[in-house]
Amino acid sequence: MTPAPPSASTTQDSDTALIPIRFQVLIGAVLVQLILGTVYGYSIFWQPLDAMVFPQVVTQAEQAALIAQGAQEADAAGMTVVADQAARDMQLATQQGYLKYAFSICILSFALTMVFAGRVQDVRGPRQTAIIGACLMGAGFMVASLMNNSVVFFLAHAMLTGTVGLIALMIFDALLGSREKARDNPMLRYVPQAIVITVAVAGITTGQQFVGRLGPVDRIFMLWATVGLLAGAGIGFAYVCPIAALIKWFPNQKGLVSGLAVAGFGFGAYLFKGRYVGALGYIEDNGITSFFLVHGVVCLVAVTLGAMLLRNPPIADTPSLTQASGDTTWRDTLKKPAFYMLWLMFFSGAMAGLMVIGIIKVFAGDQLVAGAQAAGQVLTDPIKADLMLRGAEAVGYLAIFNAVGRVLWGLISDRIGRTPAFVAMFLFQAVTMCVLSQADTEMSIAVVASIVGFNFGGNFALFPSATADLFGAKNLGANYGWVFTSYGIAGVIGIAAGNVAKALTGSYFAAFVLAAVLCLISAGLAIALGRATRSAQRLESVGA
Repeated sequence: MTPAPPSASTTQDSDTALIPIRFQVLIGAVLVQLILGTVYGYSIFWQPLDAMVFPQVVTQAEQAALIAQGAQEADAAGMTVVADQAARDMQLATQQGYLKYAFSICILSFALTMVFAGRVQDVRGPRQTAIIGACLMGAGFMVASLMNNSVVFFLAHAMLTGTVGLIALMIFDALLGSREKARDNPMLRYVPQAIVITVAVAGITTGQQFVGRLGPVDRIFMLWATVGLLAGAGIGFAYVCPIAALIKWFPNQKGLVSGLAVAGFGFGAYLFKGRYVGALGYIEDNGITSFFLVHGVVCLVAVTLGAMLLRNPPIADTPSLTQASGDTTWRDTLKKPAFYMLWLMFFSGAMAGLMVIGIIKVFAGDQLVAGAQAAGQVLTDPIKADLMLRGAEAVGYLAIFNAVGRVLWGLISDRIGRTPAFVAMFLFQAVTMCVLSQADTEMSIAVVASIVGFNFGGNFALFPSATADLFGAKNLGANYGWVFTSYGIAGVIGIAAGNVAKALTGSYFAAFVLAAVLCLISAGLAIALGRATRSAQRLESVGA
């Protein structure tokens, strides 16, 4: 006997009972994202890490003065001596450029891990997947806190090479690793073993040759492996879970809840902003390695607590939460032109924002110093140091409006549609990137940093919503994971473009203009995608 369908009153009562759970999931989502979003505060690491990782950089005149004073530390073996102040600035920029790639690697690891983590989330649910992320992110910072321990260098090297092997195996599985193909082709059957052996041999060889013998390079590679690769993998595992869960709980407000879910991520960098209360003040008082340890523990505990509040809705028992038609698997998604248009759009928006986020503290400080010099102010070393600290305020402004933009752009897109929201956001960002280099006062830097953050935050409300619109919510974890790979690649290219522009021209202006042009192109892609989607919907309605 077929059971009778639930009555309208039963469905309404069930939905009412689930309302507290929905908001419990929302609270857990914001808590998880708040901690993950501290990745956008990485720019405060570069100066203290530079002082710890590299020898002191002095000019020949400064070294001569130290020698004249009888200072023992003036020995050239304990410092890097350059010709003049211009050479000193270039050397410092080069050193910090190496450190900044920890941020790029973190973003790339974050994005690539999401491809795998999204599939895990779709199968195992948000709670277990986010807890894995908590463990990885916490471990990344806690291991980095031991960077002065020689044993840690070898462990980090082993982890790095092991991760390379894991990524290679994941790519093989995604592209060629089906069991049927492996059974039919003996060569494919043994490719995984060959990958493992190759990575192991390469890892042992490079470890014996280089680890522990390269001075600052050792610490750079370890930072890349820990706060870069490992912490990024943790963010990738935890990030997609709140978004996927909330879109399932609130299917009619995708843009808004996506924005709310990731608003915490945008606001997370604000935790790093405070000079007296916050990460910046703690680093000044206790050192960067002590901060890494504390932050690692906070990541582990707080993300785990947030993950315990996450769950998927009981779809089978709740008709109002059933999935919409049109759900596609990630393999089918990769065959659709709409995916590639969405990917290129995300790349442009992410590159513009990440380029600025990766340099904002140092860039803002440099701009304030340049503005003061242009105004004829006499700058002593204490005044320069104070201006650089004031530049850190830009991190806070960007973080706050990053969070605000995620909510408002999501709400706007629910009201006016995804296409108009995309076009407005990209055009707004293009204009801001063009004028960014002209900001050299505290007020102007605060304004442009806020606008960049506001528009950048919109990406993380609009793109998961658009992914759910185009490819369905059922497999959102895996589908959005693939879309999100553009974010990782944008992080690497954006930081590299900024570093190259700064090294060649002494300014970030050329890189900012490149980002602006890409945003303009993406505005056109958004219009084309909207027209193609409407045409496809009309054809489906006619066919129906």
